[in-house]
Amino acid sequence: AEAPTKLVTIGLSPFMVSLGMVAGVFVARWTVPMVLKGSDYVWADLREKPHLVVWALLAGMLWAVANTLTVFAIRDVGLSVAFPLWNTNSLVGLFWGWLLFNELRGAGTRARTRVLGGAAAIVVGACLTGLATSHQAPGSPHPGMGIVAAVTAGMLWGTMYIPYRKAYISGMNPLSFVTVFTFAELGTTLAFALIYE
Repeated sequence: AEAPTKLVTIGLSPFMVSLGMVAGVFVARWTVPMVLKGSDYVWADLREKPHLVVWALLAGMLWAVANTLTVFAIRDVGLSVAFPLWNTNSLVGLFWGWLLFNELRGAGTRARTRVLGGAAAIVVGACLTGLATSHQAPGSPHPGMGIVAAVTAGMLWGTMYIPYRKAYISGMNPLSFVTVFTFAELGTTLAFALIYE
């Protein structure tokens, strides 16, 4: 997270910073595994489960939009304020897991108490970190927009777990999922850069 901070501080566009980040992730997350593992079984898996491709595409697109929003948040309120806000994505994922996937079904009172205690700790920690470091935020003309960008990024990342889980429960191979996901995030950030730059 320090690299995007330095890049937006010197005036690079958040769209270009996000594209650069995703291009680097593409190399690490997709090309290296493909070189090591090969791609034949990935294409076979995708042909066998084409109905799951849409879930991987959706997850990659959500990730790309969220990542781009984090760069805007860093530019407008600084890393120390934005980071705890967007990392509340685990709370959003927790909510969707409970609501859509019944993940706490059958859990005892002790397990539910631990989950709720952990969620409360995340909220308190995010608030305290943001409060303790808010005086360090750069003098942005749009601090409110930075906070909205960070919170929205957290919501999108937390929601991204829905298509993740759908693809994995339905039996999509993890490397197949990563293949589609990675191309979706790269395509989305490239589209942003081309449209807005």
